[in-house]
Amino acid sequence: MNLNKLGWNKFFESDFEYYKEKGFIPDRVIGKHKNRYILYNNGEYIKAQLAGKFRYKATLKKDFPSVGDWVATKVIKKESKGIIHGVLERKTSFVRRLPISGGRKIKNGEIVGGSPEEQVIASNIDTAFIVTSLDRNFNIQRIERYITLVYNSGANPVIILNKMDLCDNVEEYINQLENIAMGLEIHPISVIKTKNMDIFNKYLIPGKTLVFIGSSGVGKSTITNYLLGENKQRTKTISKASGKGRHTTTSTEMLFHSSGSMIIDTPGLKELQLWGDKEALKESFQDIIDLSNSCKFNDCRHNTEPGCAVKQAIKEGFITKKRFESYKKQLREIKKVSKEKREFKINNKRMLKRKMLNK
Repeated sequence: MNLNKLGWNKFFESDFEYYKEKGFIPDRVIGKHKNRYILYNNGEYIKAQLAGKFRYKATLKKDFPSVGDWVATKVIKKESKGIIHGVLERKTSFVRRLPISGGRKIKNGEIVGGSPEEQVIASNIDTAFIVTSLDRNFNIQRIERYITLVYNSGANPVIILNKMDLCDNVEEYINQLENIAMGLEIHPISVIKTKNMDIFNKYLIPGKTLVFIGSSGVGKSTITNYLLGENKQRTKTISKASGKGRHTTTSTEMLFHSSGSMIIDTPGLKELQLWGDKEALKESFQDIIDLSNSCKFNDCRHNTEPGCAVKQAIKEGFITKKRFESYKKQLREIKKVSKEKREFKINNKRMLKRKMLNK
């Protein structure tokens, strides 16, 4: 298969020059299972593992290959396996803060603790479908967090409202989203009833990579199955008692569509801590940022200061108080993680220095 059909372009070609001189070939990661990887290589699927030198040099979680990555590989044809020697720079990547092992701790309504590292869910994606369902799963604040994370990824966010067949007031939900998803495309669909499923056609472009993200049970795998025309991804029913999904997607996987595009299906994300910087908020909360620029004082905290455009907008109903509270919460979280990242980087450098001295 031509590399361009897998999303290869000059961005990756430029970064690959170093590896090309060493005789490696470029492959794309389409599956990951613990320390083993599935690569797509010249029309074939091959199993691969990390080179010892690569594993030794990789110090952070983000250093390791993720689904969607382009990697520099040496293929051992006799054994039908590959050895990964490097990961090319990611053009885009959907990431979240690394989940906390051993259970979460909540303080003042926010998750605390854990290592300030990023977890790459999917990389080199063009469009990220934020999937929610028109039932008890629908949550504006959660969608706002997904929007921020997708903007931070560099991909194009699109909102999918699944299970419209179970909802009598779809327009009401769309109106709620239009107030927080500035200019984003919002598509109500029903996979079961095959309603509005043709909206995906304009995104299924040869060489483009799409990813479905959202909570468990919203229908990501069901949508993927429909688009592929086969029962590729295993699914289960939804619990009637809790309304929560019981789908069985447990790992991220890239699948090939007949259009020539690639689809990445992801497990439901239970923990959705933010990762990134304040720039991502400028896009996901553009309305509040613009209002802030109209405040009387440049350092307005939007509390009791006179001439506050944000407080006035809330009073007049242009934005909701919940919307503003979501912005403040995300801003606090972004600032907090930025500080922790700086401290972690300093400590990590010290650790590496000691490691080199003891070598």
